[in-house]
Amino acid sequence: MAEITTISAANHNGLFKELPPSRRRFLESRLKIVEFSPGTLIIGQGQLGDYLGIVESGQVKLENGRAQAARTLNPGDSFGNEMLRFGKPSAFTITAQTDTVLQILERADWLTPSPSTLSRTIPSRLPRLKKSTRIILLSILVLAMVVLELGPALLEYSNARLPDRFAEAGQYDRARQYLEFAIRLQPESASLYGKLGDILAHEDQNMEAIEAYQQAISLDEYLPWVHNNLGVLLLEQEFYALAADHFQKALELNPENTSAYQNLGNAYYAQDEWEATADSYQKALELDFTLLETKAAWAGLILYEDRLVEARLVWEDVLVTDPRHPLALQGLGIVALLEDDPALALMYLDAARYLNPGDPTTHLYTGMAWEALDRPEEAAKEFQIVLESGTDPELIGLATALLEVVVD
Repeated sequence: MAEITTISAANHNGLFKELPPSRRRFLESRLKIVEFSPGTLIIGQGQLGDYLGIVESGQVKLENGRAQAARTLNPGDSFGNEMLRFGKPSAFTITAQTDTVLQILERADWLTPSPSTLSRTIPSRLPRLKKSTRIILLSILVLAMVVLELGPALLEYSNARLPDRFAEAGQYDRARQYLEFAIRLQPESASLYGKLGDILAHEDQNMEAIEAYQQAISLDEYLPWVHNNLGVLLLEQEFYALAADHFQKALELNPENTSAYQNLGNAYYAQDEWEATADSYQKALELDFTLLETKAAWAGLILYEDRLVEARLVWEDVLVTDPRHPLALQGLGIVALLEDDPALALMYLDAARYLNPGDPTTHLYTGMAWEALDRPEEAAKEFQIVLESGTDPELIGLATALLEVVVD
């Protein structure tokens, strides 16, 4: 098997063309070249291949053992889409008809995330490590000894390590006390204020955390993780535009910050700026295509740009990793409705409704599927649930109009 850098066939493959540019470049770099002589069996029907094959040159024949005529694939054509994405066995017996060169993308490479560099963010939960209270209390004394006897270099080392150690032990109050004491010794340290903001955020003291972050930025505006974490808190306080400004600043300082792109997308979403939201989510996915929630939300946005096929592929890819993802199931239900297949839509929507019964949007689309199947009573029940549980005026208005249609 020779390693060749040419990717001419991959450039014309539909699956590659629908991926974000950065993800596409990563997968193209993992392509391998395999050569076959005429008459060589490439893979038999029912065999596991776990790869996508793209014809670079030559011709291959596909046969499925049924009465259907054999198919011939030419340069630029491909086979193995479901082997690659879902790990299914080959649906065909595939044979080289001429001297053939294939570009092979293995499933392991397909599932490998693109390389990314993540910046510091506020984690949702830190592991609690068992530390003795005695060790934690002794650590507070270390600071005084460092200041009085060992000098500023070790003070910086202590400041960098001890707050994190307290946080890892779940001792956020100890971490806060340490940082407040350290700030009295080093009132010009932006890093200490930033760390204090992180601890206060963990303690749900959001306004105090915002003040600490703002103080850190006033001392040093070139701290991307502080801008990102401040934006997170501003977003929670519904200061959407201001939060977006800080996420943009974080990305100016660190363009590889996946979380900042996700957060910026969330800020745009809160302001109904759909195009900007989709762009931010796409950039996050270009850095890390394994982000399920972002991927599922991005598919919903591109669906309303009439990119139906691409949205369906993305939602199907989400379900490969998480078959119980309610947003992906709901999205595939909507796609099935748009493709005039209400029975398939109902299957997906029932699964989404089971996993997230309180979502009025799923009930709305379920009602639409029942209405398309000419089952007005079932449709009316779903629309009534939307009226009773929904809070979005537009959603309620649409449910009201649809309910009037099925009742009449």
